[in-house]
Amino acid sequence: MSKRLSVSLFLVLIGLAGCYRGPLSWQRVTLNQPITSDQIGFIQDGQTTLTEVVDNLGAPDEIVKLQERLVARYHFTDGKYFRADYGWGLRAVIPIFAPDLILGGGGFGTDVFEVSCDSHLVVQQHAFAFHVNSSKYRAWPFSD
Repeated sequence: MSKRLSVSLFLVLIGLAGCYRGPLSWQRVTLNQPITSDQIGFIQDGQTTLTEVVDNLGAPDEIVKLQERLVARYHFTDGKYFRADYGWGLRAVIPIFAPDLILGGGGFGTDVFEVSCDSHLVVQQHAFAFHVNSSKYRAWPFSD
């Protein structure tokens, strides 16, 4: 087989591979790098400064001044989606007209890590705020 024909056949197969949709698919989108509890182990309330936090975690996404304190927030968004085509198996039985019985579900959730500092930019409190239930795979779209 010639190189030109091999390359052409390969490109056609790659193009058709994108058209294939199997009976199950999982999709996930993550914006920003999630912060883990291991990454924040260095923070000591009353001792660590905001400069040290920024050196280790990077610049916060949001800084809010609340009365005599400053709150730095790190946001990370996670989205999950699950899709199932329950009619896919009928293609072997009814090849001409196989119905698409597609059900899917999922959601997006924004998780937040907050660092609260005093007027001298010394960390007073730090905590995670998670919205775990909004970001999960759902095999049945009617579930909570």
